[in-house]
Amino acid sequence: MPIGRNITVKVEGAGCMSRRLVFLALTFFILFTWMRPAGAVEDAQSGPALIQETMELLETHHLSHPDPAKLTDGAIQGMLDSLDDPYAEYFSAEELQGFADSLNGDLVGVGIEIRAGEQYPFVVDVIPGTPAAKGGIAAGDLIVAVNGESTEDLPLAEVVTRIRGVLDSAVTLTLRRGAQEFDLILHRAAIHVPLVEQDMLDGGTGYIKIVSFGTRTAEEFDAAMARLKADGMRSLIVDLRFNGGGYVLEAIDILDNFIADDSLAFIIDDGLGHQDEIHTQGKPAFKDLPVVVLVNGLTASASEILAGALQDHGKATLVGDTTYGKGVMQAVIPLSTGGALKLTVSRYLTPAGRDIDIVGLTPDHFVLVHDLQKEIAWQLLHPEDDPDLGFVPGSGKAALNSRELDVSIDFLQLGNERYLPLRPVLEAMLYQVAWQDGVIKIFSGREEILTLNTFNSRWNIQPGAFIEQGISYLPEKILPQLNIDINKEGNKIVLTRRLF
Repeated sequence: MPIGRNITVKVEGAGCMSRRLVFLALTFFILFTWMRPAGAVEDAQSGPALIQETMELLETHHLSHPDPAKLTDGAIQGMLDSLDDPYAEYFSAEELQGFADSLNGDLVGVGIEIRAGEQYPFVVDVIPGTPAAKGGIAAGDLIVAVNGESTEDLPLAEVVTRIRGVLDSAVTLTLRRGAQEFDLILHRAAIHVPLVEQDMLDGGTGYIKIVSFGTRTAEEFDAAMARLKADGMRSLIVDLRFNGGGYVLEAIDILDNFIADDSLAFIIDDGLGHQDEIHTQGKPAFKDLPVVVLVNGLTASASEILAGALQDHGKATLVGDTTYGKGVMQAVIPLSTGGALKLTVSRYLTPAGRDIDIVGLTPDHFVLVHDLQKEIAWQLLHPEDDPDLGFVPGSGKAALNSRELDVSIDFLQLGNERYLPLRPVLEAMLYQVAWQDGVIKIFSGREEILTLNTFNSRWNIQPGAFIEQGISYLPEKILPQLNIDINKEGNKIVLTRRLF
C-alpha cells in the first residue's frame, strides 16, 4: 500500500539550498496565515473554551471516565475529519518517527515485500540477510495466517501491521507453498529496505526501481546511475510502480539528471489564485539518455511529479497503467508536543499545466499485464528487435524475447477454431488494447487498426473475440492481419510481429 504521500518542508543539504528555502518560505507563509489578528482572538475564544468544557464534562460525568489524552487525540482527529481531506493526519511523536522511518526504508519486521492476492497476500521479494531470508521464505509463498489469525481477504495494510512489531519479538507466519502449508517462527529485526534498486539488462539498458522518496533517495539514485554508466549503460528504465511518493524535493533532485538547468519542474497552486514555479537546478548528466518510466495505479504524489515532468518535457516514455492521481501536496507541521499535523496545503500542476488530481497521468503506451510491463519497456528502447513470444502448449510457461514470463499462454479450442489470450499476446506484440461498449479496439501507437466484437457463448460462435471466465481470447486466424507470424519449433509455438 502506498505510504507517505507528502512533502515535508525543511532545509536539508547545501546542494539545493535555494530551492529548499522556497519551500521553507512557503511553510512560514502557511503558518503565518493561521495566526489571527488581535481583534479576532476574543471572538475565537468560544471555540477552544467549548472544547475544553466538553472534555472536562466527559472526564467527570461519563461512565467510562475517559483518559484526557484519549479525548485530546479524538478532538484533533475530529477536526481533521471535518476537513474532508483524506491526506490530513495527526501524528504523535512516536507515530511521526515511524512515518519518517517508513519513508526512509527503516522498519522493524522480518524482511519481506508482499502484495495482495486473490485470497491471501503473497511474497514478492525477500531481502537478503533478514529473518525471512534466513528462515527460508521464498517469493511466491502465500501468507495464510499471522500468529494463528487468518489473512484471508484481509486488507494488505492490516497484514503488514500484524507482521511488523517490537524489535526481537516473535511472529509466527503460516505459509502455503504449492500444496504444502507450514508455520515459521521468526524474530523481528531492524531492517533497512533499499530505496533504490538497480540492474543491468541486455543491450546496455539500465534498470532502476525507486521504492519511495526518502531523505537519501536522490543520493542512492545518483550512485546507481554512476555504477550503470560505468557498466556501459546506453538507455534506462525507471520503475515507479507501487511508489506512493514521499519527499518531493528528492524527486526534483532526480529530475535534475535529465532536464536542462532552470527548466520548469512543476507549479504550486495555493487555491487562492497564487502560483509558484519550481525549477530544476544543476547540469543534467543524462539529458540525451533514452528513458522509459514504468507506472501503475499505485504510482502517486512525488512519483507523479517526476513522471509528469519527464513526460511533459519529452524526456521519457511512460509505460503501464494510469497513475493514482494525487495532485495535491502536504506539509508536515510540527506540534509543541513532538507530534505533527500532515495537512494538504496546495495543489500542483505539471510543467504543461496539467491538473492530474483524481485523473492521474496517462501512459504513452498502455500495458495492463503487470509482468509484461518491464519487458515492453525494454522492447521500446530496442525497436530494432522484432518481439517474439514463445510458449509450450499445456506447460503454463511463456517467454518474451527468450526471457521467461510469469504469464500463462495457451490455446483455447472452440470447434475448429483456436484462440489465444488476447491481452497478453497483443501487448507482448507491442499493441495496445482498449475496451469500449463491449467492443475491443486494438491500437498500434495512437492508430486504431482493428475492432473486434465479443461473444460469450460456446454454442454461438461468431467472428470476433471469445470471452471465457472474464478473459478475452483472440482468434488465431486474425494474427496475419496484425503482421504476427505463428511458427512451430519442436513442441514450442513462437509468435513474432514484423515491425518493419
